[in-house]
Amino acid sequence: ASNYVRLILKKYPDCQVAILDALTYAGNLSTIEDLLHTGRVRFYAGKIQDPVVVTGLVKAEKPNYIVNFAAESHNDRSLLESGSFIQTDVAGVHCLLEATRDLGVERMLHVSTDEVYGTIDEGKFYETSPIMPNTPYSSSKAGGDLQARAHFISFKTPVVVTRGGNNYGPWQYPEKLIPFFVVRLLDG
Repeated sequence: ASNYVRLILKKYPDCQVAILDALTYAGNLSTIEDLLHTGRVRFYAGKIQDPVVVTGLVKAEKPNYIVNFAAESHNDRSLLESGSFIQTDVAGVHCLLEATRDLGVERMLHVSTDEVYGTIDEGKFYETSPIMPNTPYSSSKAGGDLQARAHFISFKTPVVVTRGGNNYGPWQYPEKLIPFFVVRLLDG
């Protein structure tokens, strides 16, 4: 997410960004510390599944857009402790959708994962492919996606869902595949 914020700030010189992050095991304030001194970025510690925090932040900041990168996001971790995945990836998405709908946010972008489709032996997935998650992580992301769909259908909440492959880039937590191997290569 920090790389996305950097891109937005570069592409839109007048843009202001507010970041809400729970700073869990994978969150690190040092990845955005330099941005906080620009006067264009504000940081708020909190959880997206907390309606008081989300509503207060949206009322204070009055954003045009909400971009949701927040997720408990590792398949192996989800096998050990799935409850936090449901809280963040389902209840948290619902909370953001409610704020988007109730407080007049122009659009919400929910960043999901291709893992909601399950596995495939050959070929490729399409947006119309059935959702068949295989882990607590991917099922919690699918739950958030379905919340977004239901809000769009039921309330016309302006939400878009993306289901890309794994995001990667600078400052990514090293348990993820690419930084995992890069760190090991650098360590010899």
